[in-house]
Amino acid sequence: MLAYPRFALTPGEREDLLAEYLPFAETVRAEPAPPVPECRDPFDRAFLKLAVAGQADSVVTGDQDLLVLAPRFRIPILRPDEARRN
Repeated sequence: MLAYPRFALTPGEREDLLAEYLPFAETVRAEPAPPVPECRDPFDRAFLKLAVAGQADSVVTGDQDLLVLAPRFRIPILRPDEARRN
């Protein structure tokens, strides 16, 4: 994900960011995969599965394919501006 063009990060910047982030990360196993709603983008289902398996407080995204699921997903799916307010 950090290689997405919208982030415009160099390989070195991605490595630095990960090095700063990883000490705060928790490993979560999503197997067996918890049930999650169907998604317009099948690649987004992995994020939903991880959120359920990891008992996330919320999912923060700007991805419309995930945001449309907010009313029927058991974990709040928030836009970044909504998450900043909370």
